[in-house]
Amino acid sequence: MGHVFYSTSETPESDIGNTPAQGFDAAVEFGERDLDLVNALQISPRAPWSLIGASLGIDATTAARRWQHLTDAGLAWTTAYAPEFATVGYVRLRCRPDTVAEVSARSSTYGCVFAVDRTSGRYDLQLSVAAESPAALDDFRVRWLAEHPGIEEARLAVAVHQYSDGSHWRPRALDPTQEALLTEGDERAPGAPRRRRGDRELVLALGADARRSAVELAADTGLSDATVRRRISEMSRSGRLIFRCDFAQQAAGWRVNTNLRARIPATDLDALGAALPEWPEIRLCVVTADDDSNVLLIAWLRTPQEPIALESRLLHHFPTLRITERSYTLSALKRMGRLLDPRSGIAVGHIPLDVWS
Repeated sequence: MGHVFYSTSETPESDIGNTPAQGFDAAVEFGERDLDLVNALQISPRAPWSLIGASLGIDATTAARRWQHLTDAGLAWTTAYAPEFATVGYVRLRCRPDTVAEVSARSSTYGCVFAVDRTSGRYDLQLSVAAESPAALDDFRVRWLAEHPGIEEARLAVAVHQYSDGSHWRPRALDPTQEALLTEGDERAPGAPRRRRGDRELVLALGADARRSAVELAADTGLSDATVRRRISEMSRSGRLIFRCDFAQQAAGWRVNTNLRARIPATDLDALGAALPEWPEIRLCVVTADDDSNVLLIAWLRTPQEPIALESRLLHHFPTLRITERSYTLSALKRMGRLLDPRSGIAVGHIPLDVWS
């Protein structure tokens, strides 16, 4: 089980996913400039404030101060993860009605469970799990899921190939000129996966805050400042280290999450995977090993009517696609290690994303 870090001093573990964040004003919303700032940090999460500010037409101090306000309020945060270390599985759980809250809370405390959603439909919960290996993923299923008496059914789909995830998604708040300023000189470089001493510690340290300084990271990992800078550069440029900037989606206007499972012929998968990351609604497009589906899609939408239009577009553009299951996320309790207030979506705590837990 991971260590829990709360943004308030009196948020009990037993209340994860059940109690609104203290002092939260349900009417709070992102301003347009807040989304601009988030978008800039999504593009270049560790850029100096001088560059972030220049892209937004503000000075570095103002940019840093606005970001501090968003993070203090739990409205936005940065994180990092290393996909090469993980085998990802999506677990759907059907629970006894009187145990849904308990299973939700307990699931949220595990470091290997990076997302927890309470959903509509046949299943009460969807867990996103990152384990060190397929055997470790199976161990999680057998060791924890099987022992909880409130779980009546557990269904595991293993991620086989990912076309896009939340690290690729953008609110599209910036214009091309602003984006170009943030991506100048940002080139991917090939790099063979090579696990070294300190990599795990570095990934865990960045998971709490992707903008931590090299000095802070060096103190946590036992590596030198220069080694930290070099490894971050090498791992991020080769795609071995992924940064992302997330935010409270409800406060920013994306109030509907829809989860679609579908089947499409293997010969059409790459066409689907090439197209959907460009659709503004799609947050996740992943090929899965499941029973009656081979694709999982997660979309962020603004109104309850939009999922119908999204399905229509999908079927129009991909005639061989068949949707086998659909559900709404009723409450998001955890995302990439951040514990979320289910009503507001703001971050109220953090459990390090640890595939080794």
